[in-house]
Amino acid sequence: MSGPRADGAAPAAPRSSRARRAAALRRLLSGPRLAGLFALLVALHWGLTGVRVVREDEQAVVLRFGAITRLAPAGILFTLPWPIERSLALRTAEVRTMPIGYRIADAARGPGPSTREIEWVTGDNNIIDLTLTLKYVISDPVAYLYAVGPVEADFLVRRCAEAGLTEMIACLPVDELLTAGKGRVQEETRRRTQADLDSLGAGIRIVTVNIGGVVPPANVIAAFNDVSTAKIEKARMINEADGYAKDSLPRARAMGHRAVQEAESYREATVNRARGEVSGFNDLLAEARRARAVTEMRIYLEAMERILPRARKVIVDESAGGQLRLLE
Repeated sequence: MSGPRADGAAPAAPRSSRARRAAALRRLLSGPRLAGLFALLVALHWGLTGVRVVREDEQAVVLRFGAITRLAPAGILFTLPWPIERSLALRTAEVRTMPIGYRIADAARGPGPSTREIEWVTGDNNIIDLTLTLKYVISDPVAYLYAVGPVEADFLVRRCAEAGLTEMIACLPVDELLTAGKGRVQEETRRRTQADLDSLGAGIRIVTVNIGGVVPPANVIAAFNDVSTAKIEKARMINEADGYAKDSLPRARAMGHRAVQEAESYREATVNRARGEVSGFNDLLAEARRARAVTEMRIYLEAMERILPRARKVIVDESAGGQLRLLE
C-alpha cells in the first residue's frame, strides 16, 4: 500500500482532472462548436436588442449610430442589434396634461400653489387668481425627441402657455375675465401657445385649453364683491330709469299732441268766428249805406232786445195819475 510522497507534493489525480477540463474547453471552443456558440450569442443579442413590440398608441423612432433612419408604426419592429441600431418608442396617441396655476400632485395632497404661479395682472391693473389646464399630444416624434426631449417637454409647454396667457390677460379688463371673457382667453391661449411651439419646432400639438377658475385674490375678494354689488345696483337703477323714460315719454308726447290739436281747433274756431263777425259787419255797413235811418232803428231795437231782458224796468202810467208799477 503506497502512502503520501516524502516531498509533500500533491497527488497526480487533481492535475489530471484540470487537464481534462482544459481539454474539453479547447474542444468546445474549436471548430464548428465555436461557430455555433457565436451564432447563438449573436441571435440572443439580436433578439434582446433588435426586436421589440410597438403598441397601438406608440410610434417608434429607429436610430442607426445615433442618426434617425425611419419611423415605425405599431406592431413588431425588427432592427439591427445594438450598438448598430436602437429604437425609442413614444406614446403619440397619449393625451398629456399640463396644469397652469396649480400642480396636480399638490391638488391631491392639499397645499396650494405659490402666489407667483396663480396670480395674473389684468389690463386695468387688477390682480386675479387663474388656473388653467392644457392637454397636448406628440405630433412629430422626431422633432419632439431632438428639438425638445421628453424631459423638457412639459417645461416648454408650460412656459409657452404662461407667456401667451400673460400677454392675453394683460389686454383684458378684470370684469370681462370674470364674466364673458373666459372662452376668448381659452381659445387665444391655445392659439398663441401652439404658434410658439410651432416656431420652436417642438413637435407638440395643443388639444384643448380649459380654464379651471378665475377669482379675485382671497385678501381682496370682499372689495371685489362690493364693487360687483355696486355695479349690479347701478345697472338696476339704469334699467329703472330707462323703463320710466320709456313709459313717460309716450304719455308726454300724447299730451303734447293733444294740446297742439286743441290749440289748432281753438285757433280755427276763433278765426272763423272773427271772419263771421267781419262778414256781418260788412253786411250791416252795406245796409246802413243804403238806408241809414232804418238800419239805425233796427240796430237800436236789436240792442234793446239784448239789454232789456236783463234790466230792471220801471213803467209810469200817466193815465193813472202817475202811478208806478215795477216789472221784473
